[in-house]
Amino acid sequence: MRVLAVAGSARRGGNSDALLGAALEVLRERGAEVETVVPRQLDIRPCAACGGCWDTGVCVVKDGMQDLYTRFVEADRLVVAAPLYFASVPGHLKVLIDRFQCYWVRTFRLHDPPQPRRAGMFLAVGAMDRERYYRCAGSVVKSWMATLNVKCTVTRHYTGLDARDDVTQRPEMIEDARSAAEELLRSAPE
Repeated sequence: MRVLAVAGSARRGGNSDALLGAALEVLRERGAEVETVVPRQLDIRPCAACGGCWDTGVCVVKDGMQDLYTRFVEADRLVVAAPLYFASVPGHLKVLIDRFQCYWVRTFRLHDPPQPRRAGMFLAVGAMDRERYYRCAGSVVKSWMATLNVKCTVTRHYTGLDARDDVTQRPEMIEDARSAAEELLRSAPE
């Protein structure tokens, strides 16, 4: 099984990375081949809304995304961990997500989604404990995954985490991230 993980935080080694690391450890223990993409480190441009993909489903902007498209489509599972910034994902992750507009075209306009249907997971991290903040970010991630024919079968919201290492004081959250990975392995997209 190939797992593509997206480390959505700009801050390396913080709460999102710790939770993602716990989940990926379980996936590796179960024999998965795991690759991690860090959007903050990518040399990609935002979607230009040029319409160049409208008839073909192929992005005409040539940059670091060209290789990434294939890796996202070939993964058996997709895992995303990110902090919340104003009820959404960080900007660099949103740039990555928006560059999949060409896959929205393929899936919903040209009716040629990537095959087969796959499962995904979203680990959302934030200081706020209000559900509405997580719902907004979840909608963004789930909509993006849908363009890739991935159903987000596992979602977790980790609240009360603000300082870089807050999660180290919350071992139950680390254990929950591990449980979420087990759930992802058992889940089958509909």
